[in-house]
Amino acid sequence: MNEEHRTWPLVEVVDPSTTRGLYVIWFQCDKRTDRWYMVHAAHVESGPISVMVQSIKAERRFVGREPDLAIMDAKGGAQKVDMEKAEDWFMRFRQLGLDYVPNDEPATLEELDEWLKPVWDPVLQKAVPKLMICERVAAMEQGPLWALQRFQWDPLMTHKALYCQPGKDFVDCMKYLCNQKSVNRLRKSGDARRVRVKVRQRHAKLVASYGFGGSPRSRSGVLWGPPRMR
Repeated sequence: MNEEHRTWPLVEVVDPSTTRGLYVIWFQCDKRTDRWYMVHAAHVESGPISVMVQSIKAERRFVGREPDLAIMDAKGGAQKVDMEKAEDWFMRFRQLGLDYVPNDEPATLEELDEWLKPVWDPVLQKAVPKLMICERVAAMEQGPLWALQRFQWDPLMTHKALYCQPGKDFVDCMKYLCNQKSVNRLRKSGDARRVRVKVRQRHAKLVASYGFGGSPRSRSGVLWGPPRMR
């Protein structure tokens, strides 16, 4: 990871389970293209929460920086891990130095599919998806790519068949990222900036095509208004 990449926003998403442990993906957003990359992933086996927290901290050290935003599954994070103290995952993790925000309503599988669908990129001159997987993460045994490749969905599937698929937790992490409001605000602000730039460029081309180049207004990039009819 070079110095430029280190400035890209880093989002950590975790899906906790009292039986399956923690599934975690780290995503980074290329601010130039608004494309997201899975830069790291980990499956922390179920165990004492203090040990699991130390594993997450070790993974963060491997990534090389603290996340700008850390998201946890709202429903899973609300499960009680200490009935006597009525503490859930959020509370216990916060006590041990990991502060997560609950995810918003997760994206649907159809919405996640849009992020994974290749779209033609005129700069790269090839079709690429909005959400990409780095080679090291793609090569991870039973990692996010494995989860996506084996994941099955059908409207007629039973609840158990859908939600008990191995690796589904990695897919859920992706869904939590796609529909997080703070993530979407970043994406929409980037979209708005690109739209403004394109509009200005289009207006400038129109002005040049009118042949009024000697006018101060045309040189400033302001479109001429229609002449008044008498």
